[in-house]
Amino acid sequence: MSEDHVLALAAYLGECGQRLAATRESLAGIQVASRDPFTEALSHLPAQSLAPLVLGVEKLANEARSLGDSLSHYAHNSAEQERARVRAWEVPRDRVLALLAVTLARVDPVAPFDQWGVSEAAQAVVGTPGPHLVEVTAAADGEGGPLPRATDIAGRVGRIPAGETPIRIERYVTASGETEIDVYLARTQEWGVGTTVEPFDMESNLALVAGVSAASMVAAEAAMRKAGVKPGDRVSFVGHSQGGLLAARLAESGRYATSSLLTVGAPLGTFAPSGNYPALAISHRDDLVPELGGASKPTGITHVETHSDANAFDLAGAHAREAYFDTAARLDASPARENFPRWESAGEGNSQVFSAKRVMN
Repeated sequence: MSEDHVLALAAYLGECGQRLAATRESLAGIQVASRDPFTEALSHLPAQSLAPLVLGVEKLANEARSLGDSLSHYAHNSAEQERARVRAWEVPRDRVLALLAVTLARVDPVAPFDQWGVSEAAQAVVGTPGPHLVEVTAAADGEGGPLPRATDIAGRVGRIPAGETPIRIERYVTASGETEIDVYLARTQEWGVGTTVEPFDMESNLALVAGVSAASMVAAEAAMRKAGVKPGDRVSFVGHSQGGLLAARLAESGRYATSSLLTVGAPLGTFAPSGNYPALAISHRDDLVPELGGASKPTGITHVETHSDANAFDLAGAHAREAYFDTAARLDASPARENFPRWESAGEGNSQVFSAKRVMN
């Protein structure tokens, strides 16, 4: 049984316990009244006749609460076992991966070997990036005209862009006159390092993992400025793969009033968003990309991990946006849906998509 179902069942049993306890109190307080047909019918019974029923309901309430507490403890113990697995396996694995990466790149991290990890290796590979010269261009949006806001998880994942326009920005005005902005960011578009005009490339991946300046972040913020987004505006960030890590870093930048964060297949790893806003990270166990971010650190966001249902060894299928769309649809239908972020409708808004390219020296 998946953990979300366990937590949902524990919450439901807790509610049942509360209702049964309220029922028990009502039964215990029944008094015979001559003008009340129900209690008058009980007047011929001895006063203690309701006592077994009261005790029975009380027992059911206690059992429901006890079972709910047990299920909750089970879920939390499972989470603790997962943290122990990270300490015992993922950290040493990351050190080996870091050693392999720096050996192939012929670089040497500044940190001592016993502190090496994925982020230290990425920092050694990309070095200290100079200013990124990026040109951002607004493109025609295939949606055309006003569109309603995506208010469920699958709807948001479905709007993550792909191809030549990796940045999508939607603007809505609520009934109270407040502006809500949704920023959608795509996955890696090119796999080169320092040899491509594409900002959403492997070099940006490494820079984001290392926590240094990335061309894809420069491109995303340039597109936001073109779309009229200002520092302090309320922004919800959504991203897939590199776009997910980029979304998390923008959400945590402090430059915007982040209202939510949703990532799918993102290598968040050692980057730990605070989660001081509704935040959800979804990853597939058979998707290798989330593992490339390194061993996870404690974070305040909700993390859902499940299988993609892709064929065995279909690594591309497990990472595909379409696979995450299907997972998002299952989460929308999950009994634990109330534990995940929700987005309020804000009427119809407008959408812009942007292409971006590096200006090579």
